[in-house]
Amino acid sequence: MLPMEVRPDAPLILAADLGGTNVRAAVMNRSGKMLGNGRAPSHAMEGVEETISQIVAAAEEAIADAGIGKDSIAGFGIGVPGHIDPSGGRILWTPNFYEDGIPWAEVSLGPQLEEKLGIKTLMGNDANVAALGEFRFGGGQGTRTMVMITLGTGVGGGLILDGKLWVGSTGGGGELGHIIVAAGERGGTAAYGSLESMGQIGAIVERAQRKISQGRKTTLSELHEGRWRLLTPKDIADAAEAGDSVGIEVFEETGYYVGLGVASVVNLLSPEKVVIGGGVALSGELILDPIRRSARANGIKTLLDACEIVPATLGDDAGIYGAAGLILDMLT
Repeated sequence: MLPMEVRPDAPLILAADLGGTNVRAAVMNRSGKMLGNGRAPSHAMEGVEETISQIVAAAEEAIADAGIGKDSIAGFGIGVPGHIDPSGGRILWTPNFYEDGIPWAEVSLGPQLEEKLGIKTLMGNDANVAALGEFRFGGGQGTRTMVMITLGTGVGGGLILDGKLWVGSTGGGGELGHIIVAAGERGGTAAYGSLESMGQIGAIVERAQRKISQGRKTTLSELHEGRWRLLTPKDIADAAEAGDSVGIEVFEETGYYVGLGVASVVNLLSPEKVVIGGGVALSGELILDPIRRSARANGIKTLLDACEIVPATLGDDAGIYGAAGLILDMLT
């Protein structure tokens, strides 16, 4: 059987974003207009074959919703969590998906999807792919060199260098959450003092909880009927917006550490833009302003002066747009 190739004459793209809870798919044209959508539970704990069947179901639903045939599709791009070998369509390792209780490793997902869908499939790490989406269709438009940092349950990122997604020699590059910004400090799923350990949702909540336990006067202690250990970042952001000193401090401290990471990346790569995404970024200037101040205080002035630090604009759709970008990069 001959290797499957991207179809350069086909006008449409199939794209998907595989998450630990759901897989979302879309058919779109080359300008990024979505023409059809599909969704299915990802069944992350039920093994490779079951998850593949869910990806196929979401993809076929999107194709049906668009009212097209597969011969109109140039290729299928998909963002997947973990260390991805894009050249071979393999998942080398992922923390989110399991087979008999063991995390997936050395799973040839791309070739299996090609066999079931009959469409050339390209894969990328989900955070890298989200960066490609923001570059092509979102907050990074108009640049050639861009960095994206996503602040959420973890901290991810991606690099666009000279107009191309950069993933290094193994496909695993761009792990910006593992930059060390505070050696010896808080650990977790990443190294002690990493950008992820200091900037993720868990760290934000812990900062607020620690201040409350120290007896600081704050409206946060009254939330959830006094069960302040149930705080969320949105609770803290709402309090900060209302002028609560503890809420403001939490975002100032978080922005300081994220800004250190931004300064390091800007010093290294001199991008035109750093795009901040993820759920924490929804707090807007509460987090962006201290990030900018910290980055400018700790980075090379001339490099920071030439770099914009901006919010992401695509939200949860960044991964789908970026997955389409994997195909567009093959067509241009």
